[in-house]
Amino acid sequence: MAKYATYDSSCCRQCTPRLHVTCLLFIGFLPGLFCVCCLSWKWLLAFCFVLCLPRLLWRGFGPAEGAKYVYGLGLYWNLVMAICFASPLIILSCCWSQPVLLLPFLGYFLWSRVISKAELGDGAAWPWFSIQEWGFHAFRRYIRLRIHVHPELQQYPPEKPVVLAVHPHGVASDYRILLDGMLYEALPKREVLALSASVLFYIPMVRELALWTRCVDARKVVAARALKHRKSLMVIPGGEQEQIRTVEGKEEVFLQKRMGFIKLALEQNAAVVPCYAFGCVDLYSTYTNLFFKPREWLRKTLGVCIPMYRGALGFLPLRKPVHLVLGAPLELPPLTKPGQPTEEEVQMAHGKYVEALKNLYDEEKHQFGHADRELTIS
Repeated sequence: MAKYATYDSSCCRQCTPRLHVTCLLFIGFLPGLFCVCCLSWKWLLAFCFVLCLPRLLWRGFGPAEGAKYVYGLGLYWNLVMAICFASPLIILSCCWSQPVLLLPFLGYFLWSRVISKAELGDGAAWPWFSIQEWGFHAFRRYIRLRIHVHPELQQYPPEKPVVLAVHPHGVASDYRILLDGMLYEALPKREVLALSASVLFYIPMVRELALWTRCVDARKVVAARALKHRKSLMVIPGGEQEQIRTVEGKEEVFLQKRMGFIKLALEQNAAVVPCYAFGCVDLYSTYTNLFFKPREWLRKTLGVCIPMYRGALGFLPLRKPVHLVLGAPLELPPLTKPGQPTEEEVQMAHGKYVEALKNLYDEEKHQFGHADRELTIS
């Protein structure tokens, strides 16, 4: 990998005491309120201890090894996931117990969904949080996340937007939220926004975590406007189709019918960068065939994806290294009518991209112990 510039967790600064306090307040606010409204102060004290325990078990300046580190991170990650995705139920329970809370929560939803709508603009990036947050830093070291950047991408003019197309999605695409803080160092002059599913911005706390790590709504109008404003985009084309079909140890991407990002790049005259996350499909033990048909029906009908998998400790993945390789920018052929690609032009450009991705995988797979694996493009 001598031709690539490599970045690991050391490019992100340690969490400061002030950020520790800020994050604890953010994570603990809703469950703490629930303890006060629906349980008792004893529950609140117990929860505060559990919330602080991961940081007591492992400190960022220590080695990322040992049982205390793994159990601390496992407790933290499962706690955050549970609180985030249960936040609507926690809010409803608090309002049921104390109706007076309806007003501030309605104010929050009014601000986020009607007034601010940051996800429909340029997002609400918070570099301080994305780079230094304790859990992100610990998780990067847990999966030994590394970014390898092709020199042509680093030398590509930052005012010329690119679409970073990342494969595969994997069970949970944990690497996406972790790598944002590292991109400030790896691509320092390039503003990168990540396209995320609209539903994430309806869930309190999940919405904030997405916005702070430079996510915006995946609607085409939002993406097109970002590229027009000379911002770059990160997309995971495989989406839910790849997520629900991920098989541990199998390198497969669903790309043959995924041409939207190519069409967008052609319309906005942006280059496309093939990217591959080696090790992504090894992070969880998967049970893809278990209840597949009803889960696939839910995905197609309601847009709800339920992958079947098992990690090391709940939502904490297996400890396997992940290497994200960002290839060279692929400038697509000029259009007959600028901004108006024909179906034939889209298919031609898509074919060139598929070839570039396959070449990237085949050229670099031996570096990461994947020499015996072939990439399947479905």
